[in-house]
Amino acid sequence: MLVQRDTILKDKAVDQFIDAILNHDQAKTADIFFNLVRREGRTLGDALSVVTAAEAPFVQVPNHINIRDGQITLINNDHTILGLRTSTALMPYLPDEYKMLAMLQSVWYIPAGLDIWNQLAGKYPGRYASMKNMHIPLEDKRPVVWNDDQQPIVENGSLDERLHSYMVANMSGDVRRSYGLFLGLAGEEAARPALRDTLMFMGLIDVQETIIGRKARNTGHKALRARAIVDLADYIGWDRAHGVFYAGVPDMAVGPLYFSAYDAACVLTVDEFPNAGKDLEKTNTTPLSPLEVEAMINLLMAGESNAVWDAVTAHLKAGKSIRSLGDTIAVGAAEIILRTTVPRKFTDGQHAFDYCNTANMWMRTSDNPYKARILYLMANFVNDAARSNQLFEAPAEAGGYDGSGRSAAEMLKDQDDIILSFDFPRATQAAEAYLRTGADRRAFMAATAVTACKFQDDPHNQKISHSTFEEYEANTTHLRDRLLMATVRQLAGWPKMPGGRDCHARYEKEWRLN
Repeated sequence: MLVQRDTILKDKAVDQFIDAILNHDQAKTADIFFNLVRREGRTLGDALSVVTAAEAPFVQVPNHINIRDGQITLINNDHTILGLRTSTALMPYLPDEYKMLAMLQSVWYIPAGLDIWNQLAGKYPGRYASMKNMHIPLEDKRPVVWNDDQQPIVENGSLDERLHSYMVANMSGDVRRSYGLFLGLAGEEAARPALRDTLMFMGLIDVQETIIGRKARNTGHKALRARAIVDLADYIGWDRAHGVFYAGVPDMAVGPLYFSAYDAACVLTVDEFPNAGKDLEKTNTTPLSPLEVEAMINLLMAGESNAVWDAVTAHLKAGKSIRSLGDTIAVGAAEIILRTTVPRKFTDGQHAFDYCNTANMWMRTSDNPYKARILYLMANFVNDAARSNQLFEAPAEAGGYDGSGRSAAEMLKDQDDIILSFDFPRATQAAEAYLRTGADRRAFMAATAVTACKFQDDPHNQKISHSTFEEYEANTTHLRDRLLMATVRQLAGWPKMPGGRDCHARYEKEWRLN
């Protein structure tokens, strides 16, 4: 049974967090979290339950686009829970002495990530306002609570009927009803596996057809939000995850909502496959050959969208497995990053990759019959990002790193220094040089994860690291090392919010050995 918000609010730590968060005291927010875990001996899950309950009302938005001076403005508001989710997942890759660094970086960010709507409107201070060079004094300002908490709604009917009602409410943008129905289902332990799968599915199918020439786009964030919600609920325990649900579930129904690409995939699979493609998971077991993998990646980079979908269809008709196609498309997403040469364009490859990672994770763990349709969305996303940036060929970059005579540990130290200098061509070469030696991949991931956790105020840096690591460990293609190279290039190429290094410095001085 779900512990309601009022009960969680009785924990004295909630008031401490709210005070620190609303005063934009990032260091104090992280201090409180650290003390809960290290001084009071609480579990990370318990500390996450409390901090998410504190932040949840203040990270809402009324819409994901605004219009100013006749121009569309994109508004994503989910970086706080994306960061917290990523931190729990990245911790196993980090050396013991740095496991808390990822989590504290994500907690440190929370005060800067409130009320993004008003930040971008110049009415509330925070990281996004600072990025737009708007210096807004805090004074007595408070973030607006755009979506109130709701009571669970429990309707009559079978589980399938209730899940369908939730899906309809979500797709129609009915924030209050969809959130209430979700809470009603989440309160029943037996319903949670199906609810988890449904939420992930809803996030994955809510994705635009093109990012080319668009600012009104979700860049796959609905899928990332869905995963953050369910993964954090699993980590905390669903009964105590109300703060996570309040922070993320209402937002799943906030518009604009995009389903036309999935609609097209439905029409195609109904026309091309027996039983609308719902049996392909069972019938298709053959992996793509290395030559087929490379040809598919080249097509994703340079082909027209219709040709890409035709290739997916042809492979499925030839008995190629959904798993193998998903792994190949993920390498294609990494290839976008490896071909990107303009810093601000790294966002396109990163979002395509994170979406593909979330889709692959869902397909590896779900028995949903509609998996094959998600392959078309993955392929379209990757191809669209590649065409948007004209990444038809790999860049010719002059040699800049020579690892000869360097030990594996020295090469990883070099890589850290180069990433933090934002030299992405040389960072890519350093990663490739290390991997070419055949040295320990786990050591590579550990060192890269520590570097990612040095970045402040942008959870995406940690997110891309976990996405690529997870895909590397699950990937079945001969090109999976390119996933690790993409991590390094992305970290060096797109420090979206480079900010300071205060959190990392404080960790080294006060938290690491305590």
